[in-house]
Amino acid sequence: MMQEDGEQVGRFKVRSLMRELALVSKQPGSHAYKHATVERPDIPNILNREFDVHAPNLVWCGDITYI
Repeated sequence: MMQEDGEQVGRFKVRSLMRELALVSKQPGSHAYKHATVERPDIPNILNREFDVHAPNLVWCGDITYI
């Protein structure tokens, strides 16, 4: 806001001004992900972890259920 008014201001100046006015910044909290309580019967588990991997980087698996 001060920069929009043409004022040159840095973070330490903002900190001291906020302390003068007894202002505290409020940061957003972290996202709380939902945990599944039951497995979804309508979505088949095709892979079902039935594989043997004999070397690294032969089998990859991803999860996009939250997208």
